[in-house]
Amino acid sequence: MGEFLQNMYVWLWAALAVLMVVIGIKYRHEHQGLLAVLMALFFIFMTVWYGLRTFAGYPMFEGTLNIVFRCILGGFLIVLGLIYWFTRKRK
Repeated sequence: MGEFLQNMYVWLWAALAVLMVVIGIKYRHEHQGLLAVLMALFFIFMTVWYGLRTFAGYPMFEGTLNIVFRCILGGFLIVLGLIYWFTRKRK
């Protein structure tokens, strides 16, 4: 992957994190607010992970760190999916 595209991923995750924080503040008393805040945490995690790889040069997608990344990603997927499912079921 090219250096420009790696930088764009970091800025994309950061922009999505800011967007989710704004949505979370807007809907803070509803279930969408909780979902938006958790998604903001996910995007902040992605920003930091890709930022460490891009700007600091750490091998974030090799070896043990790759396994840790996938486990955290799976945990976020399960939690966000359950929250979404429960909010849809409640309606």
